[in-house]
Amino acid sequence: MIVGRLIDYLMAAAHQVARKRMRVFLTALGIAIGVAAVVGTVSLGEGIRYQAVEAIKEQSDLTLIEATADIRGGAIQLITPAKIDELAAIQHVEASSAVVREAYTTKRQTYLEVVGIDPGGIEGVIRPKFLRGGPLEPGSRQAVLGHDVAETLQRYEGVRLGDTVPILIRRYDEDGMPVDEEVGFTLVGVLQERDDAFDQVMLIDRGVAQELRGGEAAFDGVLIRVDHPDAVFGVVDGIKGLGLTARGAFQQIESVNRLMDVVVLILAFFAGVALIVGALMIVNTMVTSVFERTREIGITMAIGASPADVVYLVLAECLYIGLIGGVIGDLLGVAFSGAINTFGKPFIVAQLGDTFSTFADAEITLITPGLLVLGMAIAIALSLVSGLYPALKASHLNPVTAIRTGV
Repeated sequence: MIVGRLIDYLMAAAHQVARKRMRVFLTALGIAIGVAAVVGTVSLGEGIRYQAVEAIKEQSDLTLIEATADIRGGAIQLITPAKIDELAAIQHVEASSAVVREAYTTKRQTYLEVVGIDPGGIEGVIRPKFLRGGPLEPGSRQAVLGHDVAETLQRYEGVRLGDTVPILIRRYDEDGMPVDEEVGFTLVGVLQERDDAFDQVMLIDRGVAQELRGGEAAFDGVLIRVDHPDAVFGVVDGIKGLGLTARGAFQQIESVNRLMDVVVLILAFFAGVALIVGALMIVNTMVTSVFERTREIGITMAIGASPADVVYLVLAECLYIGLIGGVIGDLLGVAFSGAINTFGKPFIVAQLGDTFSTFADAEITLITPGLLVLGMAIAIALSLVSGLYPALKASHLNPVTAIRTGV
């Protein structure tokens, strides 16, 4: 019964739409322009987001995360052996290794950020590629330098592979006076450039680092290798669920997402202005239509149509306007997106610089089925909402007055 009445409403509305094809088309075009603006601008924002994330994935070691201590509820969540076991048990964690972090200086006062790690963890978690030399021997006072710090030491202190690097460790005597202890580390390896924090560190055996710290068994963090890039954020959530902080290349993606959320919101806001204009066109068109059909509506109500029937008839017409506007809007949006790729990409790539050079060979916009469905849904919803006032106005007409005064 309900389906049959709905079909009747749609057929009657289709007849009215067919009678006013040009007016309906122009009204739908107003909505279509707004939808096209939304689809085009959002596709631009999403395209930039996608390419930026892909560039980060390509240039950074996304699956390497470090879990560090944090303060939750006023209590410090330390890296304990139990926490290390819990971290290793998180789904998609392929390997993990606790680390000790220190800051030393060379005899010539070059600052060194030092990471003490189990030698097996270097191969299993960091997975380095060596420019020169090789990995550490367990329990030895050997060092592996990151690319940038190795260049610095070679340029300013003449340190080369196989040399002993004199390190100063600050200690304090019984009177609280600083005393520098000199310790030598043999340079056995230099890492290839990674474009991450490990370019700036010196890697040593974790047991040696703890020994130089004074035998302290505390850990400063846990390096974690995730088995797949798509699982990174799930592992990050697991780390935070244990009360710890997560750091890594994924933070660049989070920053890009936050930035692009704001950009897309601003672009969509300005596109929304076009949608408001389109909505006002629908209100104007339907109010005019109701005025022109006052007599017809009066007769319809006099022979038994209820106010609800009148509302449904008017909204059915608005539904057709929304459908037409949504289809045209999606098509224009795809065309707008193509125009941005053709004419706007060179300018955008030039502004972004070398950081996102991959844009030059890729689409700067991203059209997805979900975006097109969203455009259609916006057109239909806006058309129906815009038709509420004319529909209610028509349903409140007095049949006798409408027949007497109608056109």
